[in-house]
Amino acid sequence: MASLVSKNYCDALFALGQEDQKLDVFKEQLNIVADSVKNDMDFKSVMVHPKINKEEKKNIIGSVFGTQIDHMLLNFLKLLIDKGRFSKLEEIRKEFNKEYNKFNNIQVVYVKSATKLKDNEVQKLKETLETKLNKKVEFVLTTDESLLAGIRIKINDQIIDNSADGRLQRLKRSVLNISEGK
Repeated sequence: MASLVSKNYCDALFALGQEDQKLDVFKEQLNIVADSVKNDMDFKSVMVHPKINKEEKKNIIGSVFGTQIDHMLLNFLKLLIDKGRFSKLEEIRKEFNKEYNKFNNIQVVYVKSATKLKDNEVQKLKETLETKLNKKVEFVLTTDESLLAGIRIKINDQIIDNSADGRLQRLKRSVLNISEGK
């Protein structure tokens, strides 16, 4: 769960994005910046190191992202540096994405399958879930050979397991319950 500090910064950025009609831009660019920081440990350690002064950090951010991101988002990142909150960037990103999805009526659905799903299967599943959930659906697709066959869908805290592995596990539990009942 995001801290109150991260939530407050997210809310400020979100309000700014709404006001200037740049929510889509902010979401895309915030994800680019946060991914860059998350995936480059050297960069991250420089940006949160207490002995590197704030002006140097702001210059680094400006030289790395200055031409790639909106100037308002760049100023937001510099504000995080000034306030000593740059280490909260990942939490702020997650909170921003959650707010963005809620605002745009988007449901993120995690789908694991034993093999890569075909485009027509993904499209059919998307149409079915959008109708059932009455929301736009955004998939996070992964493959997991341990499922043997079928798919496992996670929507918020609900899991729909229609994999061969899941069916075998349910069968095993029911057999064990029957044998224990005797």
